[in-house]
Amino acid sequence: MGKVCLHSPYSNHSALWLRGNLHAHTTISDGDRPPEQVIAAYEQLGYHFLALTDHDALAPIRDYQPRTHLTLIPGVEVSARGPHILQLGLEVVQEPAIDRQRVLDVITAHSGLAIFNHPNWEWHFNHFPQDLMHSLDGATGIEIYNAVVERLEGSALATDRWDRLLSHDKWLWGFANDDSHAAQDDGRAWNMVQWEVGAPLTAGALLEALRAGRFYASTGVTIQTIEVDGLTVRVKTSDAQCIRFVTRWGAVAHCVEAPVAEWTVPDVPDVVESVKYVRVECFGLGTRMAWAQPIQVVYQP
Repeated sequence: MGKVCLHSPYSNHSALWLRGNLHAHTTISDGDRPPEQVIAAYEQLGYHFLALTDHDALAPIRDYQPRTHLTLIPGVEVSARGPHILQLGLEVVQEPAIDRQRVLDVITAHSGLAIFNHPNWEWHFNHFPQDLMHSLDGATGIEIYNAVVERLEGSALATDRWDRLLSHDKWLWGFANDDSHAAQDDGRAWNMVQWEVGAPLTAGALLEALRAGRFYASTGVTIQTIEVDGLTVRVKTSDAQCIRFVTRWGAVAHCVEAPVAEWTVPDVPDVVESVKYVRVECFGLGTRMAWAQPIQVVYQP
């Protein structure tokens, strides 16, 4: 006889959390600072990794890596002729094809990582149409928070888009990035990667951890542990004031006003279809938040 199980991207044992931004621009495209200054700014913020992602242009990170303690990840924001896609891990500038599937095909063919950018940007709140995101294959994630959009038209937050994709079985991880174009954009949204103590810190290893979903996204709340025990999800933070457990179609299944919380998935026959996934939202002081990656609810024969 089968049973309901939870599949979590996180490790339950003790690990480090490494902080990084995967979306930053320099004077190579429309940023207002040269690469050296952007790298120095994130060093001063205490980051562990950074991707420079200029529009349809590649920053020569091999030139900068010897001069910084940050682990630099090669990146490009594929921008022209369609909605923007973040390309990570490839030291190439590809033709920004109108057919965005061709863009994703190049990234996946070179074992890169692709992220749908700021879907709720622009006055129509629809920079990246939902049907198009759903139809494209090969992406690893979606920006659920893009900080620069706070000062532009549209919405920086895109968890609504994320829940619709997840609920339709489009499994993508949620990323939070600065999309830095100026100093005022630095350090407003980041990704915290779960890291084994003593493991070498390389761009390739970071990309694999991100691809596997071993990270959470944040604008200021610190998650200490995310654990699964049977059908129970436990979350411990240092500074959350409220924790919510979100399931299919964005339904809030449980809410606790505390820095530590847990929720047990009901062990009922239709739970896989009705719940489908559990993701955790943590609310802190002011507008600070953190978002854990979805934990899949599955039936195991």
